[in-house]
Formats: sequence, C-alpha cells, structure tokens
Amino acid sequence: HTGLDELRALLEPPPGGLMRAYPVATAVSNVRNNGPELLEELAAPEESTLF
Repeated sequence: HTGLDELRALLEPPPGGLMRAYPVATAVSNVRNNGPELLEELAAPEESTLF
C-alpha cells in the first residue's frame, strides 16, 4: 500500500518552469490523431476587444 504522504505528493503542482502551456492544433482533441505535428506550438491568437 502507498502511504498517504506519497499520495499527497502526487497531487502537488510541478516545480515552476517544469511545464508550459501553449496553444496547439484542434486535431489534438481527437484520439485517432497521433504524430509529432500535434506537439507544434501555434501562434497565439491576436487579442481583440469586444467593442
């Protein structure tokens, strides 16, 4: 059995700088798609205002 402290450690966020979020193609959403092109970072969309 795994100790409670070990389980809690799995719920901790990773150290800063270890992970990075970035936009990717919508093809990532489909489990049938697989390939290195899915890891390519897309250009961030331009921010616009509502009015």
